[in-house]
Amino acid sequence: MFKFEKEQSVWDFNGTKIGGQPGEYPTVLAASIFYNKHEVVLDDKTGKIDKEKAEALWNRCQVLSDTTGIPHFIQILAEYPEAFEKYISWFDSIDNKTAFLMDSSVPKALAHACKYVTDIGLAHRAIYNSINGSITPESIEALKNSDVDAAIVLAFNPADPSVAGREKVLVEGGVAGQVKGMLQIAEECGIKRPILDTAATPLGLGSGSAYREILACKAIHGYPTGGAYHNMTVAWTWLRRWKGTSKTPSLLAAGYAGKDALLQQMSHHYLGGIEGIKQAAWSAPDIGCNMIASTLGADLIMYGPIENVEAMITAQAYTDIAVLEAMRPLGIDVKADNHPIFKLI
Repeated sequence: MFKFEKEQSVWDFNGTKIGGQPGEYPTVLAASIFYNKHEVVLDDKTGKIDKEKAEALWNRCQVLSDTTGIPHFIQILAEYPEAFEKYISWFDSIDNKTAFLMDSSVPKALAHACKYVTDIGLAHRAIYNSINGSITPESIEALKNSDVDAAIVLAFNPADPSVAGREKVLVEGGVAGQVKGMLQIAEECGIKRPILDTAATPLGLGSGSAYREILACKAIHGYPTGGAYHNMTVAWTWLRRWKGTSKTPSLLAAGYAGKDALLQQMSHHYLGGIEGIKQAAWSAPDIGCNMIASTLGADLIMYGPIENVEAMITAQAYTDIAVLEAMRPLGIDVKADNHPIFKLI
């Protein structure tokens, strides 16, 4: 655990505070909803959803946040402007306080979302995701013309995944033709609450530097920092083969199916059977990769599908308590009344 000499910024999103020295505030989690092939999405173009199921998922997050003291943002994903409007409107109808990330691989849809939240007065709760090396002039203009003042700023450098390379993207630019650093672009777009994303990359392709960049971001810039570290697990080819898909059987199944051997023996003693064994093998690193980031000072963990909330939030609460206990001898103490140490100890 680390105490940073640099003064640490803290951003307030309607009472949810993010940033500061490790241990001062509980880590904020962000759950993804309406992602590709999410079962609650009935029509991804029009934004038609199963509202009852979607609300139940978010209610689980809120109940567990209240129980553990670990706060939540929600990460809304959409590929079409109309869908963005419907999703954001739905979320505001069931929760008029929590901040939401606006995320899309389609610049036009994300630009539309910026205008929409400005028009309906929700820009103060919106977090643009993300300002990165491939941001278009149209997206920059849309962000400038909006009231959105919070954004994820991505330290992704495909040419140089080292810490120095990631910092170059933030400060100097030079990625995908960008002549300006991401932080300069963010400032020019009116972003007053940047959250630095250290850009999780696959194992073997600079994943360790994504973790080290947490320390660099907080030590150099002092801004709240985090990332979507579960992407390291998703991109781990070996683990995907272990878990298996409908097209690719797991390594265990491929190695032992039809031999009446180890896998079948294991499944008899495991309540979840063969599928349970594969799921456990997947979920452990999927959660554990985030705990590494938390011990290094990450303030925001974007953990992926909202269905993973139980495993993620309990692991996060444990980590936050351990970090706080480690920081107290260094002169750092909790500044939040809702910290897990007050609820779970």
